[in-house]
Amino acid sequence: MATLRQPLFILLCLLFVVHQLLQKGWHIALPWADNYLDPLLCMPILLTLLLAERRHCWGRGRHYCLTYKEIALSVIALSIIFEVVFPHLNARFTADWADVGAYVAGAVLFAWQLNRPLPDKL
Repeated sequence: MATLRQPLFILLCLLFVVHQLLQKGWHIALPWADNYLDPLLCMPILLTLLLAERRHCWGRGRHYCLTYKEIALSVIALSIIFEVVFPHLNARFTADWADVGAYVAGAVLFAWQLNRPLPDKL
């Protein structure tokens, strides 16, 4: 699972876990991070997991990369689910359209840094 051993992916996952511990475990408020860090990290983490699934479970190989269309459709789908559907179903969820910008920024980070063919020796 070399896709999941990329240093940036590991760093993003650790950042997510640390933030969750600070916010929910120790009740330390970091306003910007509490509002926008999770949406920012959502796309690179989820898209890397999708890429790993396609490479390793579906046998697409180390050189397979998601297309820009797949990345864009993922951003659109998750934006609709998280910012329209969930707030409509449950009042505990809040629609914040600035989150969509964070999803886009995270997707761009994924596209530029994580969505690359893996070298043969890794």
